[in-house]
Amino acid sequence: MLEINIGLFFFSTFLLFCYRKYFLLLFYFLFFIINFFINFSLKIFLQHPRPKDNNQLFHIHKKDLPFYQFGNPSENIQSIIYTSFFISFSLKKYFIYFIYFSFSTFSIFIEFYREKHYIYQIIFASFIGFIIASISYYLSSIYLSENLQHKEDDNAYIISCLV
Repeated sequence: MLEINIGLFFFSTFLLFCYRKYFLLLFYFLFFIINFFINFSLKIFLQHPRPKDNNQLFHIHKKDLPFYQFGNPSENIQSIIYTSFFISFSLKKYFIYFIYFSFSTFSIFIEFYREKHYIYQIIFASFIGFIIASISYYLSSIYLSENLQHKEDDNAYIISCLV
């Protein structure tokens, strides 16, 4: 599952670089790190077990468990949904949206099928990933629109020359 996450991360970086969206690439990196820390904080705060865990043993030993042993929210799903929506918002290409949607759906199915997460953990992670992607794209679009400077000829007529 981590391979899909890493693959999408590098593919997203490549796409933003190829489409010359350097500023959006900076926002993507920044909020990808913020996304990880939000996931890390939620796992420590919520401390929900995974489906395969023995619930009685989990509650006895949960103070000794590292954060990645907790199931809610799914870090993979949250990262993949964040990446999918941020790239979809940024590039606005239906083919790329379809590719990311396919990988996201496949990842969600695999996480649930392999009993890594409950369905509510997947839904919660998807919601958090979507919210972070929306906020990051909104903030980047505000920053980009504030830095636009109008020139004198911005409202000029376009005259074509026929030779």
